[in-house]
Amino acid sequence: MVNKKGSSGSGIAAGVVVLVIIVILFLYGPYLLNSIGISPVPTATSLNHTIAVGVLSVNAPAKVSPSSTFGTTFLIANNLNGKAAKDIYFCLDNLGLFSILSSPETSSPNPNGNAITSGRCVSISSLATGDILSEAFTLSAPPANTYGNIEYSQNVGYYLNFSYVSTALQQLEFVSQSASTSGNYPPPTTQPSGVTAGPVEISSSSSQPVVYGQDMQLGISLNNAGTGIPIGNTYITISMNSSIINITAANDLGFSIKSFPNGTAVFSKSITISPTGASIELPISLSASEESKLSSLNIPYIQADIKFTVSYSYEQEGYFPIGLYIEPYST
Repeated sequence: MVNKKGSSGSGIAAGVVVLVIIVILFLYGPYLLNSIGISPVPTATSLNHTIAVGVLSVNAPAKVSPSSTFGTTFLIANNLNGKAAKDIYFCLDNLGLFSILSSPETSSPNPNGNAITSGRCVSISSLATGDILSEAFTLSAPPANTYGNIEYSQNVGYYLNFSYVSTALQQLEFVSQSASTSGNYPPPTTQPSGVTAGPVEISSSSSQPVVYGQDMQLGISLNNAGTGIPIGNTYITISMNSSIINITAANDLGFSIKSFPNGTAVFSKSITISPTGASIELPISLSASEESKLSSLNIPYIQADIKFTVSYSYEQEGYFPIGLYIEPYST
């Protein structure tokens, strides 16, 4: 019996030790890994809502010796709250006296983006939401006589060029005159909901609710909230139930229209987003059948949804410094 109690006590003590070790690793594991030169790979993105694709971290030495060879690794992520990214180009440039010895498979950058002077681009076909990709480059430092053996530091530049999609849903509300007088209708939603992450933010402005017999103007703003710039043309599509609402004089506004058997109508148009953004005014009208319903006291209000999809290309930049040690003078 004594031996059994001793064994049980030892087992409990061992279990407590294991638990303490697990807690220490959980709390201090990242710091321990960093202290021995190992960086833990994150399991989720930490990008804010105005970023689509971004660089989570740059693993590069702060200083290197002359004529040395060194590695630089980048963690590239797609926002967990966004859409799939396509046609991605990750490029290193502004190398100064440094040069690239090797890199992943390379490709020419998007012609709409920055021109590469001395660097190199990596082509990434696509990146799903929440995905993280590691890209490694091997660089070489110049000999000391190239920079006169004096203090030298270079801000090595990188940029991301990619295609992305942002979406949003807007609910519109039309009320009868009697419901407007009595206030017998739900409060309207004036801003889009379900807006996906990305540097091009979708917002709206309108006078809601729309009382029967009045016209409606829906203003759509595409704001550049990111750190880079939209490049090339942007393609916007607007989907709605055409049996309920429509864009008045859509053809005159430059929209092409595609109708489907289920009653859905898709309006599409190519626009240009400046560095600050773009805006569109949409005159919205109820269909004749829905207007007749609002003239009846039995139908106080009608709600309809509009979905916006904005497809665009985007480019953003960053940099990291690398310094050079000075060689000791020979005697």
